[in-house]
Amino acid sequence: MSTALGVGLAVGLTLFFIVFFGGLLMILRSVALKKEADAWRRYPQARRVDRAASFFGQQSRGPGQIRGNGTLILTESELIFEMWLPRREFRIPLASIESLENPKSFLGKSRFTPLLKVVFNDQQGSKDSMAWQVRDLSGWMEQIDKARRES
Repeated sequence: MSTALGVGLAVGLTLFFIVFFGGLLMILRSVALKKEADAWRRYPQARRVDRAASFFGQQSRGPGQIRGNGTLILTESELIFEMWLPRREFRIPLASIESLENPKSFLGKSRFTPLLKVVFNDQQGSKDSMAWQVRDLSGWMEQIDKARRES
């Protein structure tokens, strides 16, 4: 009887976690789609939008900062990242970008896949960088390079 109870409990917990995390993923996908639509509405001339870029941080803020998901937007003049939680916005003028790199880690954090690292000069003229995991990394690299040449 205790074996049957243990199996039933294990099956019940497994189903609970499948439903819970499945529902959570559906909610996150819905939020991401809304954020993407909102970005296109606010920036109709945007060259590219990634609705679920994973932010790995900003070099000058050090390794202890919170990383998170958000919307990455490339316009004619800037690269904009809108972090969802905590709500934060980062803007990098294209003219201030020095280079693009593809490390597999940034600030001691990794997902073992190449990242989009943007090296730029901040408002004080100091070198800084930010990194994201994005879908279609090569497409982002090409679009940013093209936008930089045309700006």
